[in-house]
Amino acid sequence: MGTGTARVGRAIVAALALTACAAEMSMGVDLQHANARAQFQTPPDLIRVVETDLIEAYDVLGDIEVVARQRGAFGQVPTREDVVRTLQQRSGRLGAHAVVLFECGQLGSSLWSYNELRCHGRAVRLR
Repeated sequence: MGTGTARVGRAIVAALALTACAAEMSMGVDLQHANARAQFQTPPDLIRVVETDLIEAYDVLGDIEVVARQRGAFGQVPTREDVVRTLQQRSGRLGAHAVVLFECGQLGSSLWSYNELRCHGRAVRLR
């Protein structure tokens, strides 16, 4: 009986270790203020991410927030580059050409994760 319990315990520890490797990403999109809709998507690598506003005229597609969390003590610590890549992918699905007013908070811990990084920006489509 003791060896069966030990095997189950080792299996649980192994499963937890495997799930703790990658950073968890969650995204939220606020389309309440959207005034334009895109008919096609933009490849993520073509999307500019800037901390300021653009001089060019654009239509707002929506505000996007990305939260990256470290899964467990041995998980990957979220980086700004990971968040920017996820932000580009999500805004590309909306048909954006750029993400303006990009802002990232400080890496910190929360009740649900060891490390958490929150960033947000506004997905826009140039006219």
